[in-house]
Amino acid sequence: MTGQESDADVQKLTREAQAVLRAISAEHAASPVAADTIERLRPVYLCRAEQELALNELLQAGMLELRQKMWGEKLYQIPQHRFPLIGRGFWPACPQTIAETGVRIELPACTGLAAELFRALLFTAREGLPLTAKGLIHKRQLSQLAGQLSMQEVHLAGLKLNPAIPEPYPLPVTVIVDLMAVLGLISRSRSGYRIDIMKLQCWLALSEQEMTDTLYRIVISRYGSPEPAGQHFRHLISAAEFTPGEWFAVLPLLEWMIQSGLAKEQSDAGPAGSELHASSLAWLRSLAGFGWGELGYSKKGEPCFRWKPGRPQLAGTAAGIIEADESRDDICTELADETQQDEACGGSAVTDGWRVQEQEQEYNHNQKQIASGSSLDSEETGADWSMPAESGVPAAGRFVVQPDFEVLVPPEVPYTTRWTLAGYAELMHNEDLWSFRLTREMLEAAAELGCSPADAIEWLAAHAREGLPEQVELSLRQWAKGIGRTSLSEVILLSCAGEREGQDIAAHPRMQDILTRIGPLHFIVRPESVGQLRKELAAAGLAPPRIIGGREDELEPHNPFGPYELPEAIVRYELPSPAEERGLFGPAAYPKLLPLAGTVPDGELLQGEEAVPQMWFNQWRQYHVTTAQKVMEQALAWGIKVRISVKGQTADFIPEQISGRPWRVRGNLLRSGSETAEEIQLAAEDWQEMKLLHPVKQRNSSSSGAAGYVMIR
Repeated sequence: MTGQESDADVQKLTREAQAVLRAISAEHAASPVAADTIERLRPVYLCRAEQELALNELLQAGMLELRQKMWGEKLYQIPQHRFPLIGRGFWPACPQTIAETGVRIELPACTGLAAELFRALLFTAREGLPLTAKGLIHKRQLSQLAGQLSMQEVHLAGLKLNPAIPEPYPLPVTVIVDLMAVLGLISRSRSGYRIDIMKLQCWLALSEQEMTDTLYRIVISRYGSPEPAGQHFRHLISAAEFTPGEWFAVLPLLEWMIQSGLAKEQSDAGPAGSELHASSLAWLRSLAGFGWGELGYSKKGEPCFRWKPGRPQLAGTAAGIIEADESRDDICTELADETQQDEACGGSAVTDGWRVQEQEQEYNHNQKQIASGSSLDSEETGADWSMPAESGVPAAGRFVVQPDFEVLVPPEVPYTTRWTLAGYAELMHNEDLWSFRLTREMLEAAAELGCSPADAIEWLAAHAREGLPEQVELSLRQWAKGIGRTSLSEVILLSCAGEREGQDIAAHPRMQDILTRIGPLHFIVRPESVGQLRKELAAAGLAPPRIIGGREDELEPHNPFGPYELPEAIVRYELPSPAEERGLFGPAAYPKLLPLAGTVPDGELLQGEEAVPQMWFNQWRQYHVTTAQKVMEQALAWGIKVRISVKGQTADFIPEQISGRPWRVRGNLLRSGSETAEEIQLAAEDWQEMKLLHPVKQRNSSSSGAAGYVMIR
């Protein structure tokens, strides 16, 4: 095992366990393999018992998982979070670069997936994703959401998504809604999908790189070709050797995969005509759609690709999980126990609600100016980028408000601040340097969600570098004067089945102060008196249902944009349990499995060992032909090796098949000092001395390596 990224735990495995793991990984990647077919993957220099011991070792080391389907079939599977480093350890990547001058870009990178997800969450929070009677998202919402995303059908057309996806769903919307559901950021009710505010807060507290890495771990296992070769390709190009900004050729990589046994030649046309070639290009197109890479063609017309800076990483963290800092409490679960969120918009105007503590860093003004085409000259904006946060908000968490009402958000501003800003301003651009625009309509929308204009203006001023420009603040306060001068309120209506019930209620002496009659069958109920009314109606035999009409579904949180006052700790995000059914098309592309205890203990590997003469193990000697046959037959039954002497030279033999009349044994004769074997057929007269090799004792012995036998010529 070599390579800087190889799994240290793999290096601790025995030679036999590494060989078995390599064979399983090459043939099946991270897909499950039926336990009753694992024999087919046994290396030729291992006997069945040695493979069984190796499987036990891999299970105990967590390199394999043994599962069981509902109907009893057992399967082995390499855990998803182990697979990347296992693969890189066995097959270090050797990418072939291409000069940038000769590349024609076919698909440039779209907006980064973390930013795309932000826009989709923003749309869901404002517009909702209501469902039809058939359980499908309304076409209007599908069309509107698709229009806001930068990735298009061309980027995702080759992905092998589940065919059960509803036909009217555009592919970009399918993926983005599926991701929101898998992440637990939205939940489904009978009427539609809604934002999960508590989970969203944990998500937004991540850095953009953490979001990107988490999304990549989901995407790489959930989408794309489920075939092992496709999995190998996706993980190979994720290696650190594929540095951002450099172009890499695709066809040489596919040829190397075929030569390394990670893919099979499927066409006379070579790698360019194979299914692997098609699935690889489909994956590279999707990477461009997710904003992580670009697809191009060389001068020879051959495909190539490159990663963008800030590319996602697989190494260092378990797949799909952001590890919590041991020195801090994971407060995601605590949020559910918090009291009802503050009715006011922000409480203290000098905090950002989540209190995300980040290091202050200098913003590279000139670079972002070039990238965005926007003017950020301090003389024009009146902003000093190095100014300390006098309001108590770190400089890294502050944005620039321009005199023309545009809000420029540098890359270091946390997503928590961006999300709250999106509650007050319209998101215009969300790639590189983000921009928003302050409008009267957005201020009114914030007020409708429960945030007063005064609180919104105060929050904006606290988070703006150098505060709000005078003309902007004057306009905001002028707009605020016309907001909230009138209001509508909902009332609780008590309806009666008939006039007799209405008359009885109107005449009830203890209901006079809590009801107002507005018709023969209807009364208005004071909200604070609903509990008392229920008791009186129940006593009179007129008890209403427990659920008030129109409140069957859980009410949407009053303000999804915050800011909220949370405990002073960094909120850490964790994926919901994989056992939960989430997303538009269920779990990843392998069957749902149930935990299983394990395999046969090492001590019980040789069944009936006590009834076999121990001299067969302990003594190196020549037996009568009949006894020699019995020894060899016992070795075959147990699936163990026999050490034999042929023409005065010693070798290890693995019996695979015995036939009679005349008696013959076919198997693999192991050559000295290598892991190759010669398939040979022997009669009992063809060898002299022999002894059985106990797999457990050989494994625990210092002489269990390749020594002990010599090549037979």
